[in-house]
Order: sequence, then C-alpha cells, then structure tokens
Amino acid sequence: MIDDGCRLACAGVKTNRILPILLTCAVLGLAACGDEKPSTTAGPAATSASATPSSAAPSPSAAAAVSDKELCTAAEKINKDMRAKLMTAVQSGGDLTKQTGAILTELGDRVTQLAGTAGDGKTATALKEFAAEAAKAGSAPDPGTAADNPAMEKASKDINAACKTAGAPTTF
Repeated sequence: MIDDGCRLACAGVKTNRILPILLTCAVLGLAACGDEKPSTTAGPAATSASATPSSAAPSPSAAAAVSDKELCTAAEKINKDMRAKLMTAVQSGGDLTKQTGAILTELGDRVTQLAGTAGDGKTATALKEFAAEAAKAGSAPDPGTAADNPAMEKASKDINAACKTAGAPTTF
C-alpha cells in the first residue's frame, strides 16, 4: 500500500482499474439499502436453494421445481458472497487484476450452475445472460474494465426486474 498523505493505493495497480470496481460495489451497496424484508424472510430458502444445484442438475423434473423466488434468493446470496470476496481482494493489496478475474469467473460459474436448475423463464434467461457476461469479463485481460459494459448492465437490470416481480428483490 502506498500512503503519501494524499492518496491510498496499492502498488502496481492503476487507479483507473480500481475505480470501476469500487463504484460498482458502492452502487450495489446503496441499492441493497432499499427493502430489507425479503432478505430476512427468505434467508432459510437460500440455504436449500443453493444446495439444490448439485443434486437437481441431472434431473429435469427436479429442475422444474425451483421457483423464480428461490432462484432469486440463491442468486442474491451468490452475489453477496462474490462482493465480499471482491472487497477482501481490494483490501488485501495483491494482484487485483488476477483476483478480479478469478472472482468474476467464479461468479459466472456459480450463476450458470444455479440457472441450470431453472426452466426457461425471464429469471433463468437473465441469470444465464449475466453468467455468460461475468465469465467473459473474468477471462479478459482487464476484468474490471471488461465487466463495465452495457450487456452486463442490461443482464443485471433484467435479473433485478425479474426477481422484483418474483417477490425476492436482488441487487445485481
């Protein structure tokens, strides 16, 4: 860390790479302040829904049993987990580009796995689009900049809209 009295930065990391990530985290954090009721009532469902992907993926009949609300609750848990990992990466002072890429790739993988438990509704489609964009950004040379694109923003808005309709608001 560099602390010259005017700024605090990680050595070897350009601030133009950190800024989009921090802004995204700030916006997502502020958006999460809106309606806290769904997160308290849907807490136990997240555990059962997040356990569903590994056991239900092979069975089409089991996949149909996952509701949009359960998808959204599980997706929000994944999103919060990944935001926490991102904040830890920013604070650790390591290779932020590499860590951001790994986090986005894991986010894409986990959301893909979750979307595989769903049908073809708006929520599942939005999750699949978001997962593809996150994976693409994760494998880019500059993942932070790659994640800041209109397609990922649209997929995020689509998830939020579908989940709000399902009764389990998210903050993608």
